[in-house]
Order: sequence, then C-alpha cells, then structure tokens
Amino acid sequence: MIFKLSTKNRLIHVSSWTICIIYFVLSYFLLWWDLGSKNISPYEPIVGALSITACCYLIFSTLQYYLPRKNQYLKITLICLVLTLMSIGLSIFFLNQFFDDLSLSHFYQVLPHRFIINFLLLLCVIIINIFWNIQEEYEENKKRKDESERILRDAELYNLRQQLQPHFLFNSLNSIIALIGVKPDEAKNMTFQLSDFLRGTMRKDDKQLISLKDELAHLRLYLDIEKVRFGHRLSTTFHIQEETDHNKVPAMIIQPVLENAIKYGLYNVIGDVEIRIQIYVENYLLFIIITNPYDSDQFETKRGTGFGLSSIRRRLFLLYGRTDLLETAMKNNIFTTTLKIPQYD
Repeated sequence: MIFKLSTKNRLIHVSSWTICIIYFVLSYFLLWWDLGSKNISPYEPIVGALSITACCYLIFSTLQYYLPRKNQYLKITLICLVLTLMSIGLSIFFLNQFFDDLSLSHFYQVLPHRFIINFLLLLCVIIINIFWNIQEEYEENKKRKDESERILRDAELYNLRQQLQPHFLFNSLNSIIALIGVKPDEAKNMTFQLSDFLRGTMRKDDKQLISLKDELAHLRLYLDIEKVRFGHRLSTTFHIQEETDHNKVPAMIIQPVLENAIKYGLYNVIGDVEIRIQIYVENYLLFIIITNPYDSDQFETKRGTGFGLSSIRRRLFLLYGRTDLLETAMKNNIFTTTLKIPQYD
C-alpha cells in the first residue's frame, strides 16, 4: 500500500509539472507568434503555467477519492469552471502586483482564448483523475472479491476433505473392534497404523498441494490398514513412471478413489481382488489410473451416494477450474477411475 501511494504521488508530481512545462512552452510560442519582433516577456507564460499547475494539484488533492454518480456531469462542469476562474484570477493578481504592464495588457487581449484553453485543459485533468479513481476502485474491489473467493474456496476444500475422513475412520474402528477378541496383536498393530495415518492427515491440513512421493507414502499407510482388514484378499500393484516423485497433487486426492475401489471390489466380489494403480506424466498432466473388478449384478444395488467421486470432482474444479479431470469407465467387469492432475512449471 505504501509503494502504491508513493507511486501515485510520483505520478501526480510528474504529470502536474509536465503540464506546467508544456503550458509554458506553448504560451511562450504563441506570445512570440503574436508579438512578432517586439520584446517578449516570459512573465505571462510563467504565471499562467504556475496557475494551471496549482489548479492541477488542487484537483488531485480534493478529487483524490471522488467518484461522480450518474447525472452529475453538471457538477463536474461547475468544478472545472470554478478552477478555470481561479487560474485566471491568480494570473491577473500576480501580473498586476509584480510584473510589467505589457504582460498584463496582452493577457487581457487573449483572455477569452486563455479561458477556453484553461477550461478544456482542467476538464481533461478532472476526467483523467476520475477515471484514475474508478480504475483504482475497480482493482480494489477485484482484489477483495478474489480474496473472498479464495477464502470460500479454501473453506469448501477443507470441508470436503474433512467429510471424507469419518467414513474411513468408522470402518477402521469397527475392524479393530472385530479383531480385538480374535486377533489382538493385529488389532494393536492396526491401531498404531491408524494413528500414524491420522497424524499424517492432520499434518497435511494446511497444504493444498503436496509432492506425489508424500501422497504415495500416506497412501501406503492407508493400504496397510485395509490389508489388515481384508487379509490376503486384497492385493495392490503399482506401476509408477520414473521421475514423477516431485510432481504436485492435491493432498489426499487418491485415497478416496482407492477407498471407492476397495468398497466395490472387495465388498461385491468373492475371492481375491487386485487393485492396480498406474501413474505417469503426459502433456503436462499427471495421470493416475486405478482399476478394480466389480460384480455387475450387485453394483447397481450397492453403489451408494457416490459422494467420494463427486467430492473429488468438486475439489479438482475448485483447484484447477476444470471439469474434465476425473473420468470413470466400466468394461468387462473392470471399473477404471482416471485422475488427471495439471502440472505447471
């Protein structure tokens, strides 16, 4: 804000004194053109230029935050008229008090022309000042709007992430309760794994984007918990392109997809289930493809609300402004979910 104010003040000084110099040069040239070979006195151009400069400073100081409403054009014209009379009055006063009669007599001769020139010049300065203020207000409003939208977007993203965790937490706690009586050691191990997973989740709450390496490390904690729940039935296979560890992804964007794959893969399919995760980069997009089998006869009756995938689609839209970053497909009893994460330099 300090830099902005200093920049504006500098522009006011530069523009005011530029007008002063241009006004003096033109007045002096017209005076030479009018008087011909007679002696030319610089007093009249100097006084006129300084009077205009004083009025310019007055405009910038008094109309610094002025924004006219509709149908206030007459008010602007009256302000300009008053300032024009002020500039003429200042010129007559100083010429009459301190300088020669030749300058004053010539000033009276060209008074109508000087009045018109001063009026038009000051009107332009007022209009430029008003447009300047309008532009500043527009930028401030845009900045406030962007900041407000960012806060709302972050709040919605946080809310979406928070809504995804209870479902997994409840399932894990139920599994721990079921294991306590039968396999207490596995229940204890699962409790520690769940604690590590939740600790990592809380650590990421203030980050929207993290490296793929960190996301996969967090994902493996989740899979370790799920493998305790389902035992040998669940197996996962990763196919990860080299040099993708430092690519950025939204925090906890893959886990809901895997949870969805496990839900429709293991709950509805008898026997062992393999879930495949393929990750690669192509055309500045990080592709994350997850496939799982499903039972077509039971899929429609147990598909649920679909909150997981819809929340991911919403998160991706809020972060990247695109609706084509999540795709799903079903073919030959294989459900495929494709995430596309833009990678910017």
